[in-house]
Amino acid sequence: MWLVRIEGAPDEGQLPCSRPLSTGVASARIVPGKRGPTRLQQLREQIGQGGQSLDEVERIARSIGAWEDRFAARPAAEMLIEQGAPGAEVMKKAIGHMPFTGTDQRAEILREACRSAMTRDGIPPDVERQARAFYETGRSRGRAAATPAPVAVTAGGTDAYAPIEPTGSLDIFRAIAKALRRLFGR
Repeated sequence: MWLVRIEGAPDEGQLPCSRPLSTGVASARIVPGKRGPTRLQQLREQIGQGGQSLDEVERIARSIGAWEDRFAARPAAEMLIEQGAPGAEVMKKAIGHMPFTGTDQRAEILREACRSAMTRDGIPPDVERQARAFYETGRSRGRAAATPAPVAVTAGGTDAYAPIEPTGSLDIFRAIAKALRRLFGR
């Protein structure tokens, strides 16, 4: 944030609009002002030594605009893996493909606060659902749930994943000429 200081300003008690405009030109200088605390500083101050419940951590993070559901989902998934819950192997593989970069201190603070709250109070059902949706079924960032591919069966009872062979002869020149005729209207 920058403050603008106007040099040649009127004395105290005198309004800037009360003096005539022809008395001189006031020049403006931009000087650095005192900045407020950053989100990271606010988060560190409010989370402090810990001891908050998961709801309190979420409330604090939302109040400064720093909350994302993934901050609670990852520690929950890690705890489910440690407990050997159903689907733990799939979650472990998914987490292995998503390493920490170490550049987001805000995320590290929130994940640690969420982990300590869930260790103390248990994993809430909605957070477990989010963790499973994100790490077990792959529904993250708008992707659909991972489902197995349908098995196509031919009349003979074998899988039909062989490449499709064209039935007629391919005439590339004829196909290009047809496309050009459609394009240019001839």
